[in-house]
Amino acid sequence: MPVSRRFFLTRGAGALSITFLAAPAAGQELAPFDMAALKEGYRRRVTAIKDAGMLPVIDIESSCNPQKLDLAAFARAMDRAGIAQMALSVDVPGSLYERGERWGHHVHDFVRNYPDRFIPVGNGGNHPAWTRHPDTFLDDNERWIAAHRYPLMGEFEFRHYPSPRQFDRGETFRDVNMALDGPAGHRLFSFAEQSGVPFQIHYEVEDGLLPVLAAMLARYPRAKVIWCHLAQVRFAERASRYSPSFVRELLLKHPNLYIDTAFGGPGSVYKPSGQKHARVWNSSGQVDRAWRDVITELPYRFLAAIDIGGDRLDRLEEWTANLRKFLAELPRPARDIVAHGAAWKLLFGEELPP
Repeated sequence: MPVSRRFFLTRGAGALSITFLAAPAAGQELAPFDMAALKEGYRRRVTAIKDAGMLPVIDIESSCNPQKLDLAAFARAMDRAGIAQMALSVDVPGSLYERGERWGHHVHDFVRNYPDRFIPVGNGGNHPAWTRHPDTFLDDNERWIAAHRYPLMGEFEFRHYPSPRQFDRGETFRDVNMALDGPAGHRLFSFAEQSGVPFQIHYEVEDGLLPVLAAMLARYPRAKVIWCHLAQVRFAERASRYSPSFVRELLLKHPNLYIDTAFGGPGSVYKPSGQKHARVWNSSGQVDRAWRDVITELPYRFLAAIDIGGDRLDRLEEWTANLRKFLAELPRPARDIVAHGAAWKLLFGEELPP
């Protein structure tokens, strides 16, 4: 299948670089992120949280509506929750989108104000920018990820059911069904493979979707893919193949696959199905042993994630507490690796010293 490319790659001093034929004026005045300087600040903050007797968390996957974010209050909540760094992606809301904003550069403000807390991450691939005009969104994604040297792309929604809160509000716009192996999917995987920048996907766990994911991972073996929401199964009858052993085999076969650990608590119910949809937990509300064993065996493939979002920005500490309940049941050193070591290695290509 041909893939549309609006960039070309050059090799110099043994490294790949990306050059674009054209870039819009908007946002060009912003300097690329200085990841070497940011990394040192990140390291100091991780150490400070450890020294305070708390397990530092690097959150690989959260998002926000920039119009509703009180950045100073949010940063204070991160301190209370022991979150060392957060990849807080911008979801451009419909109100800004209708006024012509297609790509939000708000992450620059996050990093400028709190350089030791926020990891530069691309915009979220969701409604309306991604669902209405995926090619335009990918144009911007390719342009700015390269120009500003982002270390991480945002979460792209390919198959996504409405969240429990959206279901309660009667919002159906987030019932997204885009083919992972369609033109947009191939273009995204190709860019990720050639740039080396990881990206995230929301892709519901269903029997009919799993072979497509495996095929795309095999076709683009150097594309680093973060599959969001470990064992979040909305409809159990549609996911008969999914299990700890299935995930283990998938990870062993595809070293370019990572999985984040954002999922509901033991009692969380997905109302459209009436089922407890966080399948990591057993009937006693503890982490199922089989899942714990897989994570302990392959800890660098699992990434801590909180999945805070635009309609729950004031609940950061509550969401972090759920993550910490899960982490507390992992043995060390797997606990530390999943909490912060795996993200550090994925983003910076090195192990974070204990």
